[in-house]
Amino acid sequence: MFRVLLILCLPLLPVFSKTIDFSEEKYIEALGKTFTKKGKISFLKNKIEIVYSHDDSILTYNGEYLITKKNNKITKMDLAKKPSVKMFFLLFEAIYFNKKHVLQTYFSSKKAGGITQLVPNETISQYIEGVRFKKSAEKLDFLDIKLSNKDRIHIEETY
Repeated sequence: MFRVLLILCLPLLPVFSKTIDFSEEKYIEALGKTFTKKGKISFLKNKIEIVYSHDDSILTYNGEYLITKKNNKITKMDLAKKPSVKMFFLLFEAIYFNKKHVLQTYFSSKKAGGITQLVPNETISQYIEGVRFKKSAEKLDFLDIKLSNKDRIHIEETY
């Protein structure tokens, strides 16, 4: 009986788990510097986990908190106090999994030359200035986010 249940549940695993390799380039206006990182993003049931290469940092987003584990030290950020961070994760997940209803809640969009531009509504325009992305089939070619504080984030799915 257990084998039958296991066999029946196996096709559901990809629904709850997907891992991609990515590269991230982040420009911090206040520092006038660009930082580059690579790693893996795992979309798990009810959370997103980011593991950076050559760094022992693990970020876990669960909708309410961003939990950072580094050097065996755990920090828990309440995202009710950091809506810009929460918006980043909502946006990334909505784009990656084509959750158009989520995007339409926060953005108006236009598409030209295969690139989608998202213009934030008034609610989130204090955090995000604009978003551009290109997605082909199931691969995220790129995601560019311009934050209202002039910081920029560029993410590409890699193999």
